[in-house]
Amino acid sequence: MKTVTGMLSYGRDTIRYEVRFLSSRRTLAIEVHPDSRVLVRAPAGCPEPLIAERVQRRAAWISRQLAEFERYRPRTPTRQYINGESHLYLGKQYRLKLLPNNTPGVKLARGQLLVGVAGEPEPQRVKAMLHHWYLDRARAVFGEVLDGSLRHFKDAPAPRLIVRTMHSRWGSLSRAGSMTLNVNLVRAPRPCIEYVVTHELCHIKHRDHDARFFKLLGQVMPDWEQRKQRLERALL
Repeated sequence: MKTVTGMLSYGRDTIRYEVRFLSSRRTLAIEVHPDSRVLVRAPAGCPEPLIAERVQRRAAWISRQLAEFERYRPRTPTRQYINGESHLYLGKQYRLKLLPNNTPGVKLARGQLLVGVAGEPEPQRVKAMLHHWYLDRARAVFGEVLDGSLRHFKDAPAPRLIVRTMHSRWGSLSRAGSMTLNVNLVRAPRPCIEYVVTHELCHIKHRDHDARFFKLLGQVMPDWEQRKQRLERALL
């Protein structure tokens, strides 16, 4: 498979893109990915000047997509893991309360996030315990949301759910059918989680963020824009 790279200017921005020439393609497609990659899939033998012209014509759309994904990136402030620090879970704030020389464990109680630690509550130990707690809660909550959201995609196979830390997006859907969700998403309100899961499920039918994709998203979740804005306001 032949690949080349290109670059264009749009306003003050410089947009870099990769072109992949595929013998199986008959038309040219431009994709903007959440990690800010711009990928052009072109038929083998397609003239590079023609590709550059097509990309230039779509520069405004590409720029909008890149800006949208930049807004969508999760932003997590530096945590100190000390008493009184605020932590989010399902959109609600909980004050961290460390219980030294206690039975190890994490639980929610009366607006507090209680962390029992055997010995002194060193920040790194508290951080590790909270991370495992968030992972466990995320797997449970995301699984429930996925099961509920699949009712709107009756012909779609249930994707394999993977939960992990992601640095540049909230979720993704692989061509192999795995849905990966950012563990930090469990800090957001449940309607926001439903939006991200539904967004990724729409990619089962439409891989690109094109008109067909957004039409399907609007049909399945008419208020998706409001949910997305709420997620952006709750970014960590």
